[in-house]
Amino acid sequence: MTKPTEEKSLDWHEEECRATFDRKQKIMAMFSDNAKTYIQLSGAALALTLTFAHEILRIPKDQKVADVWMILMWSCFLLAIISGAFYQYRAVKLLETEINWQSYDWWRKLEPGVVYGVMLAAFYGGTIIFTGYAIFRLWRG
Repeated sequence: MTKPTEEKSLDWHEEECRATFDRKQKIMAMFSDNAKTYIQLSGAALALTLTFAHEILRIPKDQKVADVWMILMWSCFLLAIISGAFYQYRAVKLLETEINWQSYDWWRKLEPGVVYGVMLAAFYGGTIIFTGYAIFRLWRG
């Protein structure tokens, strides 16, 4: 049995690092694609709230639509859009630190998973508020 040389050991370590990076990159790509979907859905939901108010609730276009619930709903969807885009930025910066250990990232303490969680909470918060608002307004007549 031959003793592994230092050169072979370094080659194995480098291959393992590349494989780990490739796995992280694939996972981040899947989450980024999912974040992109939430960004698109949130943008569509912003437009849907106005269409819903005018077409379903029959609120005249010259009448003010914004009330506390609509503003809260819009804020949730807007926060989902912003945090989804920021998640994509953080994911890329995290991968960048995997390649270049010397890179300085002052957002390093803010993990992409936290930003992703904010995006999900904002999107589903806006969805729940919209659904409750719609049921209430339709039921009230």
